[in-house]
Amino acid sequence: MKRREFIKSTLGLAAAAALAPSWLRADVVPNDDNQPLPLAEVVFDANIFQKNDAQTIIIFLSGGMSDVVGNIGHIQTIIDEGLSGKAYPSGGLTATVNGFWKEAGGDYLEQMLANGDLNLFRTCYQTDPMLAHGINQSRYMHGNGVGYNSGIVSTLMHVLNQNSMIQERAVLTNVAIDGSDYRLIEDGGTSQMLPSFLRAASISRDLSNPYNYAMTTDGLVSVGDTTSTELLNSANYSDRLTALSQRHNLFDALSDIFNRREELSDFLDDVINDTLPVQYPGTLDGKKLEAAMRILTKNPDTKIVSMLGGFSSWDDHSNAIVSHSKRASELFEAIYAAVQHMAAVGKENINIVLFGDFGRNMNLNSAAGWDHGNNQVVYWFGGKKFFNSLGVVGETDLDVWIPKARLYTKPKDTSYQFSPYSIASTIYALYGVTNPEILTGGYKPIDPSGYTDADGNSYTSFLKG
Repeated sequence: MKRREFIKSTLGLAAAAALAPSWLRADVVPNDDNQPLPLAEVVFDANIFQKNDAQTIIIFLSGGMSDVVGNIGHIQTIIDEGLSGKAYPSGGLTATVNGFWKEAGGDYLEQMLANGDLNLFRTCYQTDPMLAHGINQSRYMHGNGVGYNSGIVSTLMHVLNQNSMIQERAVLTNVAIDGSDYRLIEDGGTSQMLPSFLRAASISRDLSNPYNYAMTTDGLVSVGDTTSTELLNSANYSDRLTALSQRHNLFDALSDIFNRREELSDFLDDVINDTLPVQYPGTLDGKKLEAAMRILTKNPDTKIVSMLGGFSSWDDHSNAIVSHSKRASELFEAIYAAVQHMAAVGKENINIVLFGDFGRNMNLNSAAGWDHGNNQVVYWFGGKKFFNSLGVVGETDLDVWIPKARLYTKPKDTSYQFSPYSIASTIYALYGVTNPEILTGGYKPIDPSGYTDADGNSYTSFLKG
């Protein structure tokens, strides 16, 4: 990437970081409350932080992936007993050895499971009645339902900042690919905003500028469709950019990024020109995962990368089997490449977590779609340095609430289950928070120890000691 191109990209990412909380806020469903983060009560262990050296990719599936992708076992019962409102097709729903949906990337899941690179949890269950997308997205991307108005990513950055774990000269500590979702990076939980070097930097999947932008004549950033390119192409662009930012900009994040643009440009020049040991698919998810892994494998400063999975919502109320199988196949193919990349460069400290709003009703409606459900499958890849290899965790029953209308998976009474809020708690714990439930409204990390599976095998804890 040419330096001038990255300077433009930096302007776009800084503008996005500064503007996102206000110009996207219309889509937010408010939390139940707006309580300040209880940072003073957080107990932090720097030894855990340093030992794990964790780097995390959060992939949020807006709309919610169907449980069928990672837990197809109930489909045959539904077919045999004629329970679905619209009959399932006779083909395209093959079960793999471990009960994954073969046509939806199940073979990739099997390979990662066999290599010890996948922990799959089938019983992430929200006991509250199903809620609207906006409410669930806000709560689960914030990691709590009690009103701490801060995304999982920003909450983690506040904890690390409070404990002086990140140096001010760190480069791209917090990255959002293609803008991620602002609810993951929302910073409204404290009266003091994060310092600029810990705020999310939005990087496009091709590591260039994801936005159209320009500067107005009075030095303000204009984000959107614009044909004004004179300032961007001027010979003394860099000097003018610095002068304008210092004179007109009210956001420290913008000024600081401008002042460090050459350093950041050099870094991304190195990243984008690096020869990779694996080839990523040319899909949207492949490009996103490649960008994330290029940054993570070259830059120990980057602690967290967030992104959305797929082109659009997973809210498939129609044509679900076709849509889901295509999207899930592409997503797991991309993650498989990322996991192979980790192995090739010996990075056991990188992990990828995949979750969403909720799961889906297993009844096919009249439009061949799946409606909403309370249970979801959570996928956790990599992280061998700090995660035990548990494989597939949790057993489910088919809940036939209303035949031909409401068919759900739910945890067996004897099975381990956890709340979606425990996902955030697990992330905080692997970075050194020893009482993460303080930040999640009482929900502790994922820990199935003490439970046994259907074959009588005992689980151990997910996080290593």
